[in-house]
Amino acid sequence: MILQFGEVVLIRIQFHQTTGAKVRPALVLLDTRDDDFVAAPITSQLKHSNYDLAIKDWRAAGLNVASFARVHKLTVLAKADIVRSLGLESRRDFRSVASMTWAVAWC
Repeated sequence: MILQFGEVVLIRIQFHQTTGAKVRPALVLLDTRDDDFVAAPITSQLKHSNYDLAIKDWRAAGLNVASFARVHKLTVLAKADIVRSLGLESRRDFRSVASMTWAVAWC
């Protein structure tokens, strides 16, 4: 499976201190074509951080509610844990995330 920058996926996140898992959306930032990918978590709860980017076209991205990409909370996730792809960010959101991700990388 090859993922695209800006793709929104649902991923199963395993609990670390107890059994079970939750399914959460994540924004694909890098796929190096192996078993893992780099993603930013997506949340519907604004945390009032300069790095929480509103996904303006959230419906087009396949999300059910207005959401935020937390570009300062990057993580490596296993492709095997992807439940399904929801959609792609709009061009407008794509540019915002690309520029913010670049800025975070150089802080």
